Amino acid sequence: MTTLSLVEDDVKLFGKKSRSDDQPVIEAPAPVEEEKPISVVVVDDDDDLRGILRIALESRGFDILGDTSDAMAALQVVRDGQPDIILLDLAMPEVTGLEVLPLLLEQSPRSKIVICSAISATHMTEAALDAGADAYIIKGVSAKTLIGHLRRVAHSGPVRPVRPYPLGRDYVEPPTPTAG
Repeated sequence: MTTLSLVEDDVKLFGKKSRSDDQPVIEAPAPVEEEKPISVVVVDDDDDLRGILRIALESRGFDILGDTSDAMAALQVVRDGQPDIILLDLAMPEVTGLEVLPLLLEQSPRSKIVICSAISATHMTEAALDAGADAYIIKGVSAKTLIGHLRRVAHSGPVRPVRPYPLGRDYVEPPTPTAG
């Protein structure tokens, strides 16, 4: 870090002269890097739920790049916005969340996909994770729990935690039965 003496004669370009210990030194403050808000696209056919999610996320500092009720329309929003997180419902008319999930990853490979669904069946969780989802959340969790989970997923880097409901435990595949 370059120091700048308050004594005008002591200042040199590209360096500094030696100074006596009684001369005060002013140091330039380190630049403060602002944390970029987590960007989210919400894909759910329930208009009311999308509205609630938008309000909850925006009020906690998330950047909502878009929301859509149609899985195929989500492809355009995701392609244009390249969000950090795609919050995706599974049960939608015409094209389901599971069907569009791989296409969303093609459009925005760095996005993390969090399934937010009322379907809690183990086979659906496994199918979503196999298709490339980073996490699975059952609708009905509190906004605080959802927000905390989305932040963990967004900041997880290449190691992607998977925490289906209940969110307090890691997902572990059930042991495979052995013959004999």
